[in-house]
Amino acid sequence: MIALHPPLSGMPLAFIALLACVELLGIRAALREPLKMTRAVLIIAVVVSTVVVFLSGYQASNPLGDLSPEIQAALGTHHALGRLLLINALLLGTFAWLESRATHGKRVLIMLYCVALLVQLGLTLMVGYLGGGLVFSHRLGVSVPM
Repeated sequence: MIALHPPLSGMPLAFIALLACVELLGIRAALREPLKMTRAVLIIAVVVSTVVVFLSGYQASNPLGDLSPEIQAALGTHHALGRLLLINALLLGTFAWLESRATHGKRVLIMLYCVALLVQLGLTLMVGYLGGGLVFSHRLGVSVPM
């Protein structure tokens, strides 16, 4: 079976980094309206790519077999933070959608969205770092070609 998790795992980071750049550009009032559609597409891309990568992680961890306690602990941390990343991606999308529909309390929703965006960026970096550590330090999911 083809391992989908490794090639897909960079997508959430790329989309969240682009979304952060669009949000920074959107600080200027003149650029806010032209970037509206790009922002919406990137928010959807962050949520969808995070869900897809999360699900592909289970596909990647099924054939691993017996692992040492150290590797099991590292993999457990990676999975736990991956779940937090998925939950936060759903919150990010929800806050963005609510903010676009709100007539009152818009500032609170904008602040919640910004916090969720920063948490998403940090979690994406951390989960990616831990996943890279599993591959490069513990050689998890790596086989020697024959």
